[in-house]
Amino acid sequence: MDDQQPWRRRTLLRRAGTSGLALATLGAAGPGAASTVPENDDAGDRSDPSAALDLQSTASAGPTRWPQFQADAVNSGLTDVPGPAEASTAWTFDTGSTGRATVTATAAATGTPADGTADDPTDNVVSSPAVADGTVYVGTNSGSLYAVDAESGGEQWAYGTGSGPDSREEVMSSPAVVDGTVYVGSHDGRLHAVDAESGDGRWTFETDGTVFASPTYHDGTLYVGSQAGTMYAVDIDGEEVWSTSVADRVDSTAAVVDDTVYVGRWNDDRTGSVVALDAASGEETQTYAARGEVACSPTVTGSVVYFGDYTGVIYAIDAGRAELVWGRQLGGPVLSSPVVVDGTVYVGSFGNSLWALDAANGDIEWSYETDDQIFSSPAVTGDTVYVGSGDANLYAIDRATGDERFSVETDGPVLSSPAVTAGAVFVGSSDSFVYAVGDPTGGESVSATPPGETDESPTGTSDSDEPGETTTGDGPGFGAVGALAGLGLGAWHRARTAGTGGRDSAGDGTGDDD
Repeated sequence: MDDQQPWRRRTLLRRAGTSGLALATLGAAGPGAASTVPENDDAGDRSDPSAALDLQSTASAGPTRWPQFQADAVNSGLTDVPGPAEASTAWTFDTGSTGRATVTATAAATGTPADGTADDPTDNVVSSPAVADGTVYVGTNSGSLYAVDAESGGEQWAYGTGSGPDSREEVMSSPAVVDGTVYVGSHDGRLHAVDAESGDGRWTFETDGTVFASPTYHDGTLYVGSQAGTMYAVDIDGEEVWSTSVADRVDSTAAVVDDTVYVGRWNDDRTGSVVALDAASGEETQTYAARGEVACSPTVTGSVVYFGDYTGVIYAIDAGRAELVWGRQLGGPVLSSPVVVDGTVYVGSFGNSLWALDAANGDIEWSYETDDQIFSSPAVTGDTVYVGSGDANLYAIDRATGDERFSVETDGPVLSSPAVTAGAVFVGSSDSFVYAVGDPTGGESVSATPPGETDESPTGTSDSDEPGETTTGDGPGFGAVGALAGLGLGAWHRARTAGTGGRDSAGDGTGDDD
């Protein structure tokens, strides 16, 4: 660990606002503990990736495209093309000088700017890239949206956002690219539509707050939330279809399935949930309760909604009945968006680990430990999981065994989520660079281990602190999520706010604990 790493760790912990009280309240409950309820017969097929892939719009992943956050409208994070099999960096693109200082909202866990104390000024590329028509599109904290040639890494154009002619405000939102137009949110409180070829602005749509969430495109409409807690539906001409207040804050990127929009809620009293909205009207149709704030972007497979919250629990909830299927405590806030494929859920946590869980019951299949918290959402191919970590690395992990295939080191935390095309992965880093790993010309990349092979290591979790270690086994079970029914959400909230725990008395979570 270099001299800067402890400082980076403290910075990420401040972003998390991780509550020691929240985990301590669980008593003997530790990371990996789970609670399950019987599956409903009509809960849908959770083992078939086509359950998600069949629901994708035309703006979905393909051999040369990853056109929006987590690939498509359902946040599937999936592609059927092979990514790179070795740590070969094709190019890096420097987005320029470090961006505006990131400031952290009260008790914020994402490092998203708002009024508050200045934080790490080098978080320059938090935005997750989108790839379409041979171009990589990505936002930066310096206030620009860039278009970069996917093969060469050369700049094609830069588009500046901001509330005034001399203003440049963070673009942490991830672009959505549809039919020659790039749509992206900005901390200037607007959704921007930009010509994909020229970089000229087409229109802007003003919201009631900063926009951290990424716009989700589905069937001619863009769905995006503001950090003032409003969800918007906007047509491709920049006209409002509907708007509705859903929470005190929305950092979650919506998943859209058929006629329903699913998005996470973040309330100032530290409560949260995922809400289902009618895609045509914005009317609330269902609520899926959580223990804490939900900044995680949900994903939907079959009829099950998967998401995580700040208390470190990942949930699988029957969408139709709003009933818990299972939940599991992961030992740190879950802001990473889950990916569900072939009966397995892949998700990162601020407990420094990437987890593979059985989609039917939450049992642990394996976990891979990094040196720092995982904010990045994984991208999954036929045999590999790609994910960034606060330890400044992009990791490629074998889907079946949890073994590391390779890692690529950058000079800053990797909070951006990777985008995968045939033979290549694109990701941003807090060192201000965008990285292309592999062969962005689309050359064939063959992984060493076929999908479906099993790990022959003994089952059972490990207490080892060694980074990069993979553990397997389903772990000790406990009734953490089941306790929601007995404890009650009100009592849970009172327990969380009864002491300072990992958050200081001002509630800003800026303690210096490592």
